[in-house]
Amino acid sequence: MTLSLSDKCNFSCSYCPQRKGKNSLRFEDIRGFLDFLRPRLAEEVWLGFYGGEPLLEWPLIEETVAHLQKRSRTGIHFTLTTNGSLLKGEHIQFFKENRFELVFSYDGLAQESRDPLSVPAVEAALKNLRKLYPEGYVVNSVFTPETVPLLAASLEELLHQGHPRLQYALDMSVPWEKPDRIVLERQLRRLAATCAHHRRKTGEMPLENFREIGKKGIFACFAGRDRLALLPDRTVWGCEMFHTLLGHDPQRPDYAKYCFGRLSDFTSMPAKESAAIAASYGELRQDYFFSADKVLCGLCPDLERCAVCPAAAALATGTLALIPSWTCRVKKITRAALDRLGGTAARCRSRRSPRPAKDS
Repeated sequence: MTLSLSDKCNFSCSYCPQRKGKNSLRFEDIRGFLDFLRPRLAEEVWLGFYGGEPLLEWPLIEETVAHLQKRSRTGIHFTLTTNGSLLKGEHIQFFKENRFELVFSYDGLAQESRDPLSVPAVEAALKNLRKLYPEGYVVNSVFTPETVPLLAASLEELLHQGHPRLQYALDMSVPWEKPDRIVLERQLRRLAATCAHHRRKTGEMPLENFREIGKKGIFACFAGRDRLALLPDRTVWGCEMFHTLLGHDPQRPDYAKYCFGRLSDFTSMPAKESAAIAASYGELRQDYFFSADKVLCGLCPDLERCAVCPAAAALATGTLALIPSWTCRVKKITRAALDRLGGTAARCRSRRSPRPAKDS
């Protein structure tokens, strides 16, 4: 479950697809949403606080956690995504006490171009987080075609500073031309070598993106079935990305197909109607997608090693499950980096372990 507490934000990141506004959830909305879903929840549940910048609505976070601790059984885990500029010691202590998983959005050497005035505050907060709650966060760095030359050096610096878990993301809403992809390939080659060296020294893989070596499967969007989001305008969606794509234009045909309506509509909706909306999300499988070159993803030899968010792709193409051609080419580059790292791991294992007997 995702609670998008507000569409207000104190940053204006060029790559952020969300529209800024003045809407915020009320605690009554959150309580109604959670209490309605409580009898329907699985044994293990993740509740994410999102925005905008969720720390702008700090009292809502405190009230929600307190409410769930009074009303719910164990098995609820909390996450929060923040730009870190407002993060204080008392916040970190609260997150630690309630075992939050934090996603700290910081772009490394590219932060200067993202929001130059934020750099001192964000870096101080990041240092404080490493000191007080080192096991509770991952640093997520976003790179665009303009900032991708800084990718490897940014993550290397974060690793040098002692941050144990890192990940990168790429802005795929804009074209990645051939020169950009060449730079990306070089950066990932360098980053793979850095991570392989770190793993040999520590036994740990610091980059979340490189922990998927060898995993295969056909991607299916779990929005609307195993995932729900309450947005600041009090509408309910399978995922906040669909609101970003469709939520500001109710006249679009896909709006009614993917929106569960306003909160009051959602809690009173007949089961047959909500099941039909969930079924629309269920059709969003990678093997049903098409590339902009009119190639069915189900025919791609890399199908089981590829996952593209259909809503994120539609931010570029305007059509759900239609994937930009540059996305396919960038995915090939990231898979090659994984293969390179996987080959390094295999060579290390073969040097360290004796060959098993034929009948083992």
